[in-house]
Amino acid sequence: MTEQQNAGPDQNMDVLGNVLLLLHDLDRNARLTADSSYQERRIEALLRQLPDEMRRVLTLHLRVTNRRLGRRYPEAEFGEKAPRIYTAIRRKKIRNIHAENLYDSILSTPEYPIHSKAYGISLLNRHLATMAIDRSPGSMLETYGWMSLDMNGVKGMVDCTTYQNVTHYLQAVAQFLLDKEGKTRKWLERRKVKVIPLAAGGDEYALFLDGEGPMSSDFFQETSGRYQEELAGREELARFLDFSDRGVRLEYGLPTEAERAAFFQMAPPEQEKYLAGVGDLLLPDAFIPTGGMGGANVADGVRRAVERGSLLLDVNGETLDSARLKIIQHTMELAEALQAENKTAFKTQLKTSNPKFFQFLLRNVENRRLDERLRDTQEQLAHEKARRADMERDMDALRALCHRKDARIEDLLRKCA
Repeated sequence: MTEQQNAGPDQNMDVLGNVLLLLHDLDRNARLTADSSYQERRIEALLRQLPDEMRRVLTLHLRVTNRRLGRRYPEAEFGEKAPRIYTAIRRKKIRNIHAENLYDSILSTPEYPIHSKAYGISLLNRHLATMAIDRSPGSMLETYGWMSLDMNGVKGMVDCTTYQNVTHYLQAVAQFLLDKEGKTRKWLERRKVKVIPLAAGGDEYALFLDGEGPMSSDFFQETSGRYQEELAGREELARFLDFSDRGVRLEYGLPTEAERAAFFQMAPPEQEKYLAGVGDLLLPDAFIPTGGMGGANVADGVRRAVERGSLLLDVNGETLDSARLKIIQHTMELAEALQAENKTAFKTQLKTSNPKFFQFLLRNVENRRLDERLRDTQEQLAHEKARRADMERDMDALRALCHRKDARIEDLLRKCA
C-alpha cells in the first residue's frame, strides 16, 4: 500500500480540500492577470473545426451579438470593461453551441447521437472550474466519476466479417449505452446519478458520471458488473457475429493464402466437411458481447496526481490549466487501469468457463502480434534491399573508377615503352 492509501479519512479530505483551495487561488490569479483559461482556448480551437456552413452561421450570429453588446455596454460608459464583457459573452455562446455539436461522427446515428470523449473532458474541466470558484468542499470531488469500457472480440469480428459490419456493431454498442430504458441506466437514475456516454475512439467508450452523493470503488465495481451483465444479454449485439455462417468459418479456419488455395481445390462435400470441423473444433457456440470496464471518482484522480508528484500544491508551480488537466488525466488513467485489470480477470475466468470463446479472443491477439512481426520483417527486408541496391551502385561506381585507372595506367606504360 502507498502512503496515500494508508492515510486516514481526515488526511485524505485535507488533501482534497488543499487541492480545491489551490484551484481557487489559481483561478483568482488567472483572473487578475487576464489569462485565458484552457477551456476558452479549446473552444476557440474547436470553432475552427466546425463545418464551413455552421461556422459561417455562427460568425454572422456573433457579429449581430457584438453589435447588440456595443449598444448595451458602450465603451464610453464602461471603459476598459467593455471588451472583457464582449469576450466573456461571446465565449459563452460558442461554448453553448459546442455543447450541442461535440458528437462522434462515426458512431452517432440519427436516433442515438453519442458525444465524443472531448465533450466529457470539457464538462469535467468546467465542473472543476466551478468548484474552484465556489470554494467547494473536498467531498464534492467524489460526486463526479469517469468510467472506461473496452470491447472484447472486435478484432476477431474484423477478421471474420467486414469493417462495415464492425462499424454497425460499435454503433449498436453506443445505442446500448445511450438507452435510457436500460436496466443499468434506470438503476443509476434511482441512485440519482446522471450518465453521459462518450465515444473514446475505436472500440473504446467512456461514461461521465455526475451524482448527488459520493461514488465509492464498490459503487464503480457494481456499476461495471451490471453493465457487463446487461451487455452480454443483448441478443441484438450477439447477432453481429454468427459462428455458424459459412463465410465466418471460412475466414476463421483458413487464415493463410496457401490454406485457402488447398481448400478451393477440394470437392464441395469435402469443403463443407472441413468447415463443419472448423466450427466444431475451433469456434464457440455463440458470440458474447463483452468488454472490460472500470471507473474512478475525481477525488481518486486527485489523490493519484498528488501521490505521484504530478500535481504540485503550490500556486507558483501550477497554472489553472495545468492543474485541471493533471486531475482529469490521472482520473482517466486510473479508470483505464482498473478497466484493464477487469478485462484480464474476465479473460482468466473465461479460460475455464468458455475455453472456445477464450481461444477466439486469444487467437486474434496472437494474430495481431504475428501481423506486427510480419510488418517488421517486411520493413527490414525492404531496408535490406535498399541497402543492397546502394552497395551495388557503389560497386558499379568503383568498378568504373578502377576501369578508368587501368586504362590510364596502360596509357602511361605504353608511353614509357
